[in-house]
Amino acid sequence: MAKILPSIFGADILRLKDEIHFLEEEQTEILHVDLMDGTYVSNIAFGPNQIAAMKKASSMIFDVHMMLANPERHIDDVINTGAEMISVHYESTPHVHYIIQKIKKAGRKAGVVLNPGTPESVIEYLLDDIDYILLMTINPGQPGQTFIHKSLEKIRNTKKMISGRDIQIEVDGGVNLDNVKQVKEAGADLIVVGGALFNKQPHESYQALKIAVQ
Repeated sequence: MAKILPSIFGADILRLKDEIHFLEEEQTEILHVDLMDGTYVSNIAFGPNQIAAMKKASSMIFDVHMMLANPERHIDDVINTGAEMISVHYESTPHVHYIIQKIKKAGRKAGVVLNPGTPESVIEYLLDDIDYILLMTINPGQPGQTFIHKSLEKIRNTKKMISGRDIQIEVDGGVNLDNVKQVKEAGADLIVVGGALFNKQPHESYQALKIAVQ
């Protein structure tokens, strides 16, 4: 069974504490948190201080997705938030292996993120060092996009490339009730959902998504 990871970026920022409480009540295991700098991607989102504050107020596992230029400059601050899972974009730095080593040395799970146009083969030599691969199924930081259907093939190819290793596949971008089952069947273990969950009927939407990936 795949897991649904709510993305707090999709929540109502004016009701953030209530939204976190809602997710706790729904027995959410892992919360996906975007960290965006306005440079690597156009949006600006939660920084390390905000993530640390949310972490103190929650019992959920935090999955921090670093969408930053020069992430090696910020990795220590991200580790200090207490997040249990931290992923870095392969495209954002030539020092991705160094960052993975820092994450692992701190006792956290390390992930590598791939943009839609980046082939999965680029991380072949990192497979023995990582815990999960985050595949973007939209272009990060660009609003109003829909799920890139070609990504299903990429998920299947990544599953084959892992070849029995204890590595999870995470998928993020444009996932909703119409396509979540296809994403799961292609091989995703962790499925990030934002707008399709945080809507006028969040409880009903969340339950429907969970049932679809059983």
